Amino acid sequence: MTIYNSLSSNYQKLYPPHHTHHITDSTTSPTLGTAWYVCGPTVYDSAHLGHGRTYVSLDILRRVALRLHDESSTTQPRPIYVMNITDVDDKIIQRSMEIGAKSSKGDEEPLSNPLALARYYEMEFWQDLDALNILRPDVVCRVSEHVEQTIVPYIEMILEGGMAYVIPEENEDVDGDSERLRGSVYFDVRAFEDVTKGRTKYGKLAPDSASSDFFSWEETKNEGESLSQIRQKRDPRDFCLWKYRTQSPPSSSKVATDSSPPMIEPAIVSYSSPWGPGRPGWHVECSAMIQRLSMDFQSTHKFQLHAGGIDLKFPHHSNEIAQAEAFHEAVAEKAKDGEGGRKFEEWIPNWLHTGHLYVKGRKMSKSLKNFVTIREMLGTSNNTSDKEEGEETDSHHNEQSAWSCPSDDFRLWCLGLSGSYRGPATYSKDRMDEACVIRTKWIKFLMEGQQCLDECKRAENVCHSYATDDSASQQSTKVWGKDELQLFKEVTQSGRKCREALVGRCATNTDGSTRGSFDLDGASFVKELTKLANLGLAYVHGTSIDKPRPEEPLRFALDTFRRQLDLVGFSSYTVNAGISTLEHTSPSDADLLDEIAAFRRAIRAATLNGIRSKDTLSAAKDVLGLCDELRDDILPSLGVELVDGKAANEVDNNRAWRRCSPRDTHAT
Repeated sequence: MTIYNSLSSNYQKLYPPHHTHHITDSTTSPTLGTAWYVCGPTVYDSAHLGHGRTYVSLDILRRVALRLHDESSTTQPRPIYVMNITDVDDKIIQRSMEIGAKSSKGDEEPLSNPLALARYYEMEFWQDLDALNILRPDVVCRVSEHVEQTIVPYIEMILEGGMAYVIPEENEDVDGDSERLRGSVYFDVRAFEDVTKGRTKYGKLAPDSASSDFFSWEETKNEGESLSQIRQKRDPRDFCLWKYRTQSPPSSSKVATDSSPPMIEPAIVSYSSPWGPGRPGWHVECSAMIQRLSMDFQSTHKFQLHAGGIDLKFPHHSNEIAQAEAFHEAVAEKAKDGEGGRKFEEWIPNWLHTGHLYVKGRKMSKSLKNFVTIREMLGTSNNTSDKEEGEETDSHHNEQSAWSCPSDDFRLWCLGLSGSYRGPATYSKDRMDEACVIRTKWIKFLMEGQQCLDECKRAENVCHSYATDDSASQQSTKVWGKDELQLFKEVTQSGRKCREALVGRCATNTDGSTRGSFDLDGASFVKELTKLANLGLAYVHGTSIDKPRPEEPLRFALDTFRRQLDLVGFSSYTVNAGISTLEHTSPSDADLLDEIAAFRRAIRAATLNGIRSKDTLSAAKDVLGLCDELRDDILPSLGVELVDGKAANEVDNNRAWRRCSPRDTHAT
C-alpha cells in the first residue's frame, strides 16, 4: 500500500518488509505489527465536516490496509489504530466558564465543569463517527487520564536532558535550580539543537522559514501564553510543555470584564507536578502518550504511521517530533549511551496529512461562522445557535428520498468527488447532490440486478420442477454467450483497476525518483464502479423471459460490486440494496404510513361522493384511478412495485409486490 509521506515528501510503501523486535543477541520475536496514531479532536464543541472528511479519508485507508493484511500470508499482527482525545485544553476551560456564567445564580450547569463538557462532546463525537460508519479506534487515550503518570515524567526527562527550562511565576524565588522553580515549562529549541549536534534538526515538518530563527515573536505566540511568558522565551520557536495554573482565564474571555474578580482555572483540570499545579501543553500530550503506548505494545506492535489534518503539520506535529527526539536523547544520555555520534532513527517514519476543507471560499471554521457540523449534514441536529441570523444551514438532505443515506453520500464525496484526500476541497450542496446521483445509479444496478438474478433463479426452479416441459426448460440456460463473457471480462478488469486505485503504486525509477507513483486515487475508484454499474444495467435490461441468461455472470458482477463498496466503508444500507432484508431495503415506516393514510382518505372521499351523488359508476372509476396512482406513482417513488394480473404469480412467496429502484414518476 502506497502513501505520500509528508516527512520525506515522497511516495513510499506504508509497511516495511520486516519490523523484528530483538529480545536477546540470539533470538528475535515474531515480526511486529504496525500501529497507527491519529490525532483526535479537542472536545469542546460539535465536530464539523472538516473533521468528518479527515476521519472518513483515514477510515478508508485503514480499511484498505486491514484488507491487505488479511489477504497476505504475513505473520504480523493486524495493524492497530490509536486515537487520542484532548479533554484538557484552553478552549474547553473557556467554553465551560462561558456556560457557567450564562447559567442563573444558584442553578448549577453540569457543563460548566470542563471534564463534564469534554465527556459530553466526546460522546457526541463517537456518535458522529458511528453515523458516518467510521470504524472505532482499537485504542483510545484521553489526556486527562495520562497527565501525572505519563506526561509529567516525560517532561521531567526532557528537562533533565537540558532541553527545557522553567519560566517562574511572579513572586517565586529563583535560586538557579530549575527543578525547584514553580512555573511554566518550555521546550528549548536552541538547546535541543546544541545537544543533538546536527544529527537531527528542529522543524522537520515545518516550512523553511519556521525552522530558522528569522521570524518575529508575535508569530509564535501559543494560545494561552501571557505577554510576559512570550518575552521570557529564549527563542521564538520555544513552546510550552507545562502550563502553570493561572489566576485568570486562559485567554481573552467573554466572561471576564474589567470589574470581574480574578478567575481561577477549575481545580478539576489542575494536576500536580514538580513545577506546581497546572496542565500539559498541547504539543506534548501526543508525544508522551505514544511513548507510553510504545512500551505497552512493544512486544506486538511498532508505531509506523502518524496522521492528522494538514493544519496540525506545523507547529503541532513538528513539535511532537522534536519532543520525542529530545526525550530519547535524554534517555540515552542517562543510560550512558549518548556517545555523541549516535545515529537518529526516525521516531515515527511515516506522516500522513489530509487537506483543508473550504466552504463559501473560506476554510471551514467556527470562528468564521462558515462551518457545517456533521450532525447538520446528516440531518440529526436542530441546533442552529452558532449560526448568524438569516444564515442558512446545510440543506442537502432536507428532502429525504426512499433510499437517501447522507453518510454514504458524504463518504462517496470524500472518496471520489473532493479531489485527493491530501489536497484542499470545497464543500457545497451541489457536490453532495452529485454524490447522491452517483450513489443512486449504483443502487439502481444493485436493485435491478438482484431482481433479475431472482428471476433467473425462479426460471431455474421452474425448469427443475417441470423437467419434461419443453417450454419450461427454454426459460433457463447455463450457456455463456458473447454478452456473458464480455460482462465477466469487464467486471474482472474493473475489480483490478479498483484495487490499484486504492492500493496505489510506488514506482522506483533508475534516477531514484518516484515519478509515476500515486496513493489512494478515489476518483478513479468511483469512476470504475460507475462504469461497472452502467455495464451491469445494460446487461440486466437485455435479459427477459424470451431471452434467458445464466445467472452466474450477473451474480459475479453483483458480488464484486458489493465487495468493493464494503471495502471502502459504505454502510449496509447501500451495500445490501436489493437484498430482501427489510432492515436494509425498506422505505421508512413514516413515509409508507403517510402514503397509506393519504390513500385511505382519498378512497373514502371518492366512495362517499359516489354515495351522495348516487353515481356509483363514477365513484368506481375514481377508486380505480386512485389505485392506479398508488401503483404507478406513489409506491414506485418509495421503491415498491405492485404486480397485477398473471405477473403476480411470478413474484416470490406469492406476494403481489417486489422491490424496485426508487424513481421519480413526476420527473420531466
